[in-house]
Amino acid sequence: MVGVVALALGVLTAYAQDWLPQEWGSLANSSGSWALVAFGLALLAADIRVAAASGSLTLLTLLGGYVLGSGIRGYPSGAAMIVFWAAAGLLAGPLLGLGAYWVKTESGPRAALGIGAMSGVLVGEGAYGLAYIADTTFPPYWWGEIVAGLVLLFVVALRRLHAWRIVALSVGVTILVACAFIVVYSQGLLALLA
Repeated sequence: MVGVVALALGVLTAYAQDWLPQEWGSLANSSGSWALVAFGLALLAADIRVAAASGSLTLLTLLGGYVLGSGIRGYPSGAAMIVFWAAAGLLAGPLLGLGAYWVKTESGPRAALGIGAMSGVLVGEGAYGLAYIADTTFPPYWWGEIVAGLVLLFVVALRRLHAWRIVALSVGVTILVACAFIVVYSQGLLALLA
């Protein structure tokens, strides 16, 4: 099921880049939205191994669907882009899957790590968007991504994290991941691979 859903969403992402109004265009070109899909699908996993595999499978299949959809539209995908995002899927996918599983099944430090990582991706990408590409994209989208990350963190903290130290850990992880996201993206690593 994960592969089918992710493949369809990947193809849809390629088409949505032209279909969506300019204000929502970043949704189809956002790693945060793909990470959220991987996290969400991993929440459905029955055990931790399946959750970790689901995270990678989701990101890799989203990429495959995107490459397929772009190719059908007449826009071939470069090898550097495919390698970069495949490596990101292999590295980040299991972490997103584990994080989702921990959020679903635990209420301690692991749950804090899981939600902090997911929220950090959303907050980090939103902050990056505002700092680096707001002049060519729709800034309210990036604010929305930051708010979504903070709301997700708040909701999970309220429902799953019961000790203030665990909540503080989730906030710290969110900040750390957000800062790492900004550093990695601002260095233009994809451009270095080209």
